[in-house]
Amino acid sequence: MFNIFNLQKNYGKTEVLKNITLRIDDGEAVCIIGPSGSGKSTFLRCLNLLEVPTGGRIFYNGSLLDQELDSKRLRREVGMVFQKFNLFPMFTVLKNIMYAPVHINKMKYKDAEELARSLLEKVGLANRADAYPSMLSGGQQQRVAIARALAMQPKMLLFDEPTSALDPELVGEVLQVMKTLRSDGMSMVVVTHEMGFARDVSDRVVFMDKGYIVEEGKPQQIFNSPQQERTQQFLNRIILGREVVQNEYNLSAAPL
Repeated sequence: MFNIFNLQKNYGKTEVLKNITLRIDDGEAVCIIGPSGSGKSTFLRCLNLLEVPTGGRIFYNGSLLDQELDSKRLRREVGMVFQKFNLFPMFTVLKNIMYAPVHINKMKYKDAEELARSLLEKVGLANRADAYPSMLSGGQQQRVAIARALAMQPKMLLFDEPTSALDPELVGEVLQVMKTLRSDGMSMVVVTHEMGFARDVSDRVVFMDKGYIVEEGKPQQIFNSPQQERTQQFLNRIILGREVVQNEYNLSAAPL
């Protein structure tokens, strides 16, 4: 679906993305991992033109993307789930999900409501249709945000660290919804710090650092036998950090 060539993104004199070249196929799940500040979220925002690249080319389904001509079409076909949910606080859960199908896709109200209720069922929130975002937990709000993205019936979903704003005990409910979507065949690109999810769900893992793609490969290869020293350092630090937490709080080990 995406072919990216020599993608660059600068903010003033600061280079955030440096000659990123990557292919993302239809039906594929790609997880992007790496330390904070490595350019992962900026890369994701460039894919759907929320950020305008400084250089390079992005092809979507064989067509070169143009900021003015293609952004609306792209966002109909490539949904995005953000870190902070971004729900409309003045709308109920149901109306949050219905808004884009009615106002952008011009779907009939009745059809949009039927779609929204079916999506709430899918994310396990059928009984919260009339609630407002402020009445929901963070995990529930993020599940509504996923349902809202699905309401546009996208061909692909982009997830920008969807669990980073959640309390640890709420992370699992969001990841479970994402796993279900993947098992249903949804194409997705996920920026994440959840290494277990990346290992279990992705077809490919991309490791980024300092604006570069350092390494990419199958999850088993990246996590079990990374080829680049920087990848090894990153994963070793994560494992060490988990062991410190487990020892300090007497927690049982959980697999990466």
